[in-house]
Amino acid sequence: MKKILFILAASLMTFTACNKQQAQPEVVYSVDEVYAQGENLVGDTILVEGNCLHLCKHGGKKAFLRSSEEGEFIRANAVEFESFAGECINNEVRVRGILRAMEVPVQQPQEAKVEEHQHEEGEEACGVCSTVKKYYIDALSYEIIVAE
Repeated sequence: MKKILFILAASLMTFTACNKQQAQPEVVYSVDEVYAQGENLVGDTILVEGNCLHLCKHGGKKAFLRSSEEGEFIRANAVEFESFAGECINNEVRVRGILRAMEVPVQQPQEAKVEEHQHEEGEEACGVCSTVKKYYIDALSYEIIVAE
């Protein structure tokens, strides 16, 4: 009886292991795609790939990625590891992390005075107080993509 139960258990485990569906490949976003779809991705763990333009001089804890020469950049903050390697600079880097958003004030000319004021409901933001949405990623891991 024990042999039969053992054989059934082994068969069941083999059957279920063979029937597991293959995991879907993860989507790798370019920096430009993150800016196009960012509202829907904020708070999700995603993969972002771009050319590393710069590493923070204070220990390499921040990497700045861009997918096209004229496009936006995204800052990746080392969260789950010590720092980004110096070899990242001028190479394609793929970062896994949690996408975050922040509002950044638009820089105004020196002559523009920033005054505290309020807008009526539904009124457009003025040039003094306008902001743009920027994205950054709390990096859990990264890899340098080697061209084949």
